Amino acid sequence: MRIDPRAVVHQEGIIGLIAIVGLGLRDGSPVAGLLPKHGWLPALAVGVGAGLLTFLAVWALSWIRSVHRLEAWQREMVGAWSATDTASVALISGLMEEALVRALFQPIVGLIPAALIFGVLHVVPDRKAWIWPLLATVLGIGLGVLFELWGYPAAAAAHVTINLGGFWRLRKQYFHREDEPERRSGVE
Repeated sequence: MRIDPRAVVHQEGIIGLIAIVGLGLRDGSPVAGLLPKHGWLPALAVGVGAGLLTFLAVWALSWIRSVHRLEAWQREMVGAWSATDTASVALISGLMEEALVRALFQPIVGLIPAALIFGVLHVVPDRKAWIWPLLATVLGIGLGVLFELWGYPAAAAAHVTINLGGFWRLRKQYFHREDEPERRSGVE
């Protein structure tokens, strides 16, 4: 099942709009909850570093059958996206989901409930992807800790980095899959 990246961008735009309105109503300013705690550059550096480490950890888990099946499902979903589609979805989904879940919800409901909300945002109606909400919940705890320590920019930078690395890897596998079938593990 392929997903039109424009549909994802529109969905994430709605999530971002809800976040901005909610932040404005809660804080009196739509940007108050989006500021770093220790400066922009350190927050972004920590976020990108955490995102790279998380991307590598998830990649290392791809030998697990359920993770491998999830990646196969995701590869079919996003594999044919252009580089621009990939970058756009990675950027807007990371920024908007972190604005909603971390900046708006987490200060109200707490770390674990916010991580559970993040997991629910990743529920899809396909049994091959059953592990995605569980991984997202665990990831949500990590992103929530980043948010608590460094603020929104760190959590958003980590999320964007994870998405960009994952989407790029899935695209590469999608295009190489047709050319080099012997590289597929056959676990699917």
